[in-house]
Amino acid sequence: MTVNPLDMLIAGLLADDVLVRADAARLLGLTGRKEAVAPLAAYVAECRHCTKTAGIEALARIGDRSVCGVLRRIAEWPNVPDDWYWFFHRGVRAAACVALLSLGDDAGAGYLGELADRKHDVFYAWFAPAILRLKRRSPAVTALKARLTVEALTGEGAGRTRFTNPGTAAMVAEALGLINSDEARTHLRKLAQHQSRYVRAAAAVALVSGGGRRAEREFVAEMAERDRTDFVRIKAAYALAQAGEHNRAQALARFAGSVEDPFDLATTVDALGQLGRREFLPHVRKHLNHQDPYVRQRCVEAMERLGASVRDARKKLNDPDQRVRLSAAQFLVLREARKG
Repeated sequence: MTVNPLDMLIAGLLADDVLVRADAARLLGLTGRKEAVAPLAAYVAECRHCTKTAGIEALARIGDRSVCGVLRRIAEWPNVPDDWYWFFHRGVRAAACVALLSLGDDAGAGYLGELADRKHDVFYAWFAPAILRLKRRSPAVTALKARLTVEALTGEGAGRTRFTNPGTAAMVAEALGLINSDEARTHLRKLAQHQSRYVRAAAAVALVSGGGRRAEREFVAEMAERDRTDFVRIKAAYALAQAGEHNRAQALARFAGSVEDPFDLATTVDALGQLGRREFLPHVRKHLNHQDPYVRQRCVEAMERLGASVRDARKKLNDPDQRVRLSAAQFLVLREARKG
């Protein structure tokens, strides 16, 4: 019996593993299919785990305002444990508020303002990039963006753990890249010296986002050549390639043939896919049967962007890992949409 790829993705929202459910939600959001709206709305309403923020973001991406009522209820009561830490309560509420704003509903602006008043990392780190990326120019959105200054993100008012926690520090780096002022770039250079490779990589990408100035490109080029970790060198090379230095893409292709760490390899494969240059398809395809499932998943998604044959995706519908199978299903949904 032939399995419908969209049905596979929707069924993934009911998986036992909360990460599989979140991945199914992410992939459904990227398809943009209206048929996914009702299942996603049920998922975010009923799931009691913080990973359902992936479903909230997926609904915002699809852009159907019929879900605003569901999101308003989550913004008031997220149906997750009320823990002191951000992701069990405040983070889910904030995700719903940001989604509402993206859909033209200002109902969540008040709660985000409360978090800003408290100098909370949910506002000034975890959701700062998402708020800065909001395209609406309503008074509510403008007021929230105005609070995300370099001083507020990095100054004395910043929480004690904002820069010792690599997760929050990386999100601040992303936000600084969106602000893209001289002051922001100065702080990004400091973050590029952070002990965490994830923070250094985020700083490298942020420094040359939108092309970057010559001084920033030279700074990131030094990171691409000399950082002590493959991960940062990969991300710096990718950032420079995105900024127009096409020779850096060849460096990524070489990484795809040399790195041994599965996470670094998955990062390289994903970067090649994001560049969208079909010439790199062979460098990605050769890892399609890698022993690590995360590498295989990133390969499937990169191959869709690079224009691979649907035959490759159909083979992965039988992969032993469910997340790989879901990415293969999304590949087929996207390809069918392009044919139509």
